[in-house]
Amino acid sequence: MTQNTYDVTADLTPEGRVEWDLMVAGEVYQDSHPEIERKRVEAKKLFRAYNALDYDQEAERRAIMEQLFAAVGDDVFIEPNFRCEMGRNISIGSHAYINFDCVMLDNAPITIGDYVWIAPMVGLFATNHALDFEERKNGACQAKPIVLEDGVWLGGHVTVLGGVTIGRGAVIGAGSVVTHDIPAGMIAVGNPARVLRPITEADKTGFCERIAARDAAR
Repeated sequence: MTQNTYDVTADLTPEGRVEWDLMVAGEVYQDSHPEIERKRVEAKKLFRAYNALDYDQEAERRAIMEQLFAAVGDDVFIEPNFRCEMGRNISIGSHAYINFDCVMLDNAPITIGDYVWIAPMVGLFATNHALDFEERKNGACQAKPIVLEDGVWLGGHVTVLGGVTIGRGAVIGAGSVVTHDIPAGMIAVGNPARVLRPITEADKTGFCERIAARDAAR
């Protein structure tokens, strides 16, 4: 995994640094602060450049991922049009695939494990505006981390809210809204998403055995 060691906050003013630190710590912060907005614009420039690249520009795509994210593993592929809030609060493990039109609002850390698959039009929304109107119109927000453990699969149009951990190998059905933690090895569906059942040996199709037999016969 490649770690991004560049300090994205190094050029913040003291006031801006206070808001940034509150943001990533899960405290109420001013989302409309000019320094936060400036970091948002920096991320936009990077993901727009990424989305404009052709599929055969692998080195260029990799270079932008390493600049945009906090960490990125091997064999990671992200389809356009990917969008994010800050970028630098996102860590992606190896062999991850993120399909078309994914949006990640990473005001708090978003951690994506190995072999995570994300279907089209998925939203990972770590941040939330204040419920009180006066606070909300003045920029009050609060962000909570999102964790997708190894092998998670999110179906199309899934929304994951801040403060949620989805356990290893869990599958989230298309269109679900995940508001609470989902245990490992479970299928969850609905709005709000609820555990439907565990994934068991009965869900296996024999695919791996067929491929192994085919390869052994070569």
